[in-house]
Amino acid sequence: MSKNLFCAILLAVVLSASACGVQQKQDNRVPSDASIPADMADITNKHWKLVEINGNSVNLPESAAMAFILLNPDGTISGNLGCNLFTGSFSLQEGNRISFSQLANTQKMCIDMSIETEMIRVLQIADNYNLNEKQLVLNRARMAPLARFEAVCD
Repeated sequence: MSKNLFCAILLAVVLSASACGVQQKQDNRVPSDASIPADMADITNKHWKLVEINGNSVNLPESAAMAFILLNPDGTISGNLGCNLFTGSFSLQEGNRISFSQLANTQKMCIDMSIETEMIRVLQIADNYNLNEKQLVLNRARMAPLARFEAVCD
């Protein structure tokens, strides 16, 4: 299968699974190793648009897609890095703890890869989050926020 065909199929799968307004079956099982935070519904099934990374506003080129993440109730994450798509897993623990794993992304060469590189790095090192009605902030320890996202639909 050619790389372009693979990327087109992956894009179609991610977009169809993450379309706004799509109702997904809720998994009511509680993991044995952690309790699910009460705000699980507030953080999942929303497109979180990247608006700031490492204290800098995100200004993607016009040709770039919106950089976003989508956290699903089943513990999977998907999204767009601005050019390449990605997928993986996440887990939430008490105390607003979060971790991301099994991250994989397409490998298209893009004009400016700096946002993509930083966004993947943030997902690899973030260990906690802050959440309000329309904003998700990923952090590491007590350092300054790594990335800020705004909800664009739910």
